[in-house]
Parts: sequence; C-alpha cells; structure tokens
Amino acid sequence: MVGVLTGLVVSALMAFMDWRLNPGGIFHNDAGTDWAVVTETALSWLWPVALATCFAAAVVLYALAWIRSGRRAK
Repeated sequence: MVGVLTGLVVSALMAFMDWRLNPGGIFHNDAGTDWAVVTETALSWLWPVALATCFAAAVVLYALAWIRSGRRAK
C-alpha cells in the first residue's frame, strides 16, 4: 500500500510540474490540455516509483521482523 500511495503522489506531482512548465508546448496550448500526454507522464512515473517503494518497504519490514525474532547477539 505504501508503494502505491507513494507512486500516486510522486506521479501526480511530476505530471503537474511538467504540465505547469509545459516543455515544448506538448502538455497544453490554446486549444487546451492534451490529457493523453499528461496521463502518459503520470503512468511513466507511477509504476517505477511504486515498484521501487514496494521493494524498499518489503526489505525494511523483513529486516524489522528478523530483528524482532530474537536473532540478535546474546
């Protein structure tokens, strides 16, 4: 869940920043916003960030479970 939420937040932020800066005029023009480009940008950020965050969260949770299991030096 952490990975998905982090992915959503980051992708929304990056899509908004690209829309706001409008490099090359591809995100919006006088005719309005090109939602296909905005969606493509958001999805291109969503999946890599969500997967990386899920992996990192799993590693941290596994490490915490290992530490709590009593495998510490006695």
